[in-house]
Amino acid sequence: MDLHNVLGSMYLYVAFIALGFVLMSCSSSPSLEPQSYDPPGSTDTRDKEVALQSRSVFAFEQEGVYFSNDFEAGRLIEVERDANGIYSGQITPENHPINNSAWFAFNAWARQTMTVHITLHYSNGVHRYWPKTSTDKVNWTPLDSSQVIVVEDESSATFELNLGPDTLWIAGQELITNDVFDRWQQKLTKLPYTRHQVLGESREGRPIHLLEMTESEKPEAYLLVIGRQHPPEIAGSIGFMSFIETIASDTKLAEAFRERFAVWAVPVVNPDGVAEGHWRHNTGGVDLNRDWQAFNQPETRLIRDHFLQLKQKRQTVIAAIDFHATRYDIMYTLDRDLLPGDDFTDTWLDAIRTQTPTYNLIDEPGGLGSPISKNWFYETFKTPAFTYEVGDETDRALVEEVAVTAANTLMELALDTNR
Repeated sequence: MDLHNVLGSMYLYVAFIALGFVLMSCSSSPSLEPQSYDPPGSTDTRDKEVALQSRSVFAFEQEGVYFSNDFEAGRLIEVERDANGIYSGQITPENHPINNSAWFAFNAWARQTMTVHITLHYSNGVHRYWPKTSTDKVNWTPLDSSQVIVVEDESSATFELNLGPDTLWIAGQELITNDVFDRWQQKLTKLPYTRHQVLGESREGRPIHLLEMTESEKPEAYLLVIGRQHPPEIAGSIGFMSFIETIASDTKLAEAFRERFAVWAVPVVNPDGVAEGHWRHNTGGVDLNRDWQAFNQPETRLIRDHFLQLKQKRQTVIAAIDFHATRYDIMYTLDRDLLPGDDFTDTWLDAIRTQTPTYNLIDEPGGLGSPISKNWFYETFKTPAFTYEVGDETDRALVEEVAVTAANTLMELALDTNR
């Protein structure tokens, strides 16, 4: 059966699939709240073997169709073409067991204008990200639901692509790579109150960057912010950048905040995983957000050692925030009895909700059982700490609006409570 006809006949089915993604992104129903989904061995953060993919162009010369994973963050293991003209690509993780974050990113082109279909087959995971396309790697558009079929068990997904001589980029999320962050950091460091520092190198020798923002020679307290421990969680990076840009802005509120406080921000904790197109891990095969107790990996050790300078100097930390992304808009917070008498968390979240009423923010308090950054921040500095999760498919303008609101309300709260 011709797949194009199949796509047309299954439009209603795909619409239900798309609706499911939307509902998972915005529902606050307790039955939909995420549960722990760590695979076995995730908290053993000693090195594990990874399989780095080969970078190449998959050329089908007779048909004049080409696919490639040869770029930063690309992931497409191999491509074949069957007798019906359907292309099949393999999407496998760097190692497993692994959390389901089945990342794909590739580009494609054709000698002549044509429509092609490619089916991605997922190993050790299922379809998570709704495909997006771009002609310039800057502006991204989700594929229409009529162009996507996800099989019932989500083990594969078929995309209809309109190709021509110009390159079309296809990815699970927008491509915010190390190069993008480098340009973003360079722009910020032109500001007189922003300083840049390289803390050290990742396993593969990529720099771990730190941005410091303050207009005070002796800040009263510090705000700690990190991001991108998990490579595909790009929605979290969008929130991270808007959050930091707000604190770096020329508003009276931001100026007043910087005159008294300082920010230490690490935009990309896992640059190797970002570059290699990993689903979740660094090139040591480890989930870095489970390495905040053993500190077996160089990336977490570098950040720990730098942040511990504040502990040694007995500096106060206002709060610590780790930006991530998942299928929900959710803030993982601390159980309130861990900070008795401190209403910072509730006041901040209530302010965000009040000022962005269309944003359905779930609050999920938790204890200290997992070796994640949020818990290390609390145990080290006895400060409110947050895992700030952005929904994978949440409208990007809303993500930015909420991040701006989160930064502004946090600065207001810090200025008010630290008078």
